[in-house]
Amino acid sequence: MAPALTPEQHRIMAITERIASSISIVGILFIILTYLLASGFSKPINRLVFYASWGNLGLCMVALISVNGPDAGQNSVMCQLQGFLAQLFLGVDAYWAFCMAVNIYLIFFHHWNTHQLQGLDRKYFVVCYGVSLIPATVYLFIETKDRGKIYGGAILWCWVAREWDFLRIAVLYVFMWIAVLIAIVIYIMAGHHVWNKRDALSGFLNPFNEDPFTSVLTTTEVTITSAPRKASLPNVEMREIPNNHIDDSYDPYSVNVEIGQRKPSRPAMFRIPTATRAVALSQENVDSFLYARVAFLFFIALLVTWVPSSVNRAYALAHPDHINFGLNLTSALVFSIQGILNTMVYVVTSKSACRKLWARVKRRAPKEMGHRYSTCGIERQGGQKLGSDATSMTNLTGR
Repeated sequence: MAPALTPEQHRIMAITERIASSISIVGILFIILTYLLASGFSKPINRLVFYASWGNLGLCMVALISVNGPDAGQNSVMCQLQGFLAQLFLGVDAYWAFCMAVNIYLIFFHHWNTHQLQGLDRKYFVVCYGVSLIPATVYLFIETKDRGKIYGGAILWCWVAREWDFLRIAVLYVFMWIAVLIAIVIYIMAGHHVWNKRDALSGFLNPFNEDPFTSVLTTTEVTITSAPRKASLPNVEMREIPNNHIDDSYDPYSVNVEIGQRKPSRPAMFRIPTATRAVALSQENVDSFLYARVAFLFFIALLVTWVPSSVNRAYALAHPDHINFGLNLTSALVFSIQGILNTMVYVVTSKSACRKLWARVKRRAPKEMGHRYSTCGIERQGGQKLGSDATSMTNLTGR
């Protein structure tokens, strides 16, 4: 039997989990609210992050309860609820990474577009949430004399109790890592595809470039000049001018067209060659490439979360009589920051929408115009009533 952690170690883990998960919740709410309410964010490349955020939110609830679940006792409602939520949401990000990898396979090797991918959303919901819901629910009703309930204290929180430790491996970690390994294979294949086009798709490889298919802006300047026409005067003798006296070079109307390139104000690291746009438009679907790049970033965030946890699980199997506080603390931290990492991916791929949103937040409220509106029309403060027609509005506002 492994020795228990000290009260001080429990306190440190609880503080770490709660601080990190609180920040994650703020980021998750930002993703959900902006995706639903701000049109600039509701684009195909953000949809997959939006769907995965609900799983992150549930896991943050588990982290907020933290060690209070095990402290309340295995048979308590709090412990059983925390165990249910942990089993339901722990593997969601891994399953979403698998679904995103399937999308990338369809994009790169079957030339699907984002509209076609959207039709798979319901199936992905069943895979990512429904499949996790089955064991999470069944575990609530299983109990034996030798092992007791499945949900119980698991160091960080209530989850699958140590007596049922084999279920953590068989029902979660095995399926999770199978999904991750398949995703890795697909990402390698897609990475090879991108590498073969690296000269044209260099912007795709820059994660800080929101839209790698936006090239240097081309501007067309048109200048129209005309010579003033002399007014015809009465009683002026008109003479016919011989053709050989007409200056062919004179043109009372001329159009000067100048075409140039306007250099972007962004630093050089954010610029990409113009060939990128040509390749993207002629050979590939632009939105699909952007969709794939978000999936790459999401997968990197997943690895940051699951590698330390898997190392901790391997250490526990190799040393069942010892609890490594450092590995458990790291696992508690990375699980709690899933929402933060996904928010970073969301913001990086939506920089223009974030800038517009921030500009609206900072914008001052319009100044009072010295007028008030009534249901029947518009009145001055002095009481003089104006009509509610467009002309009165124009005179009043000066617009």
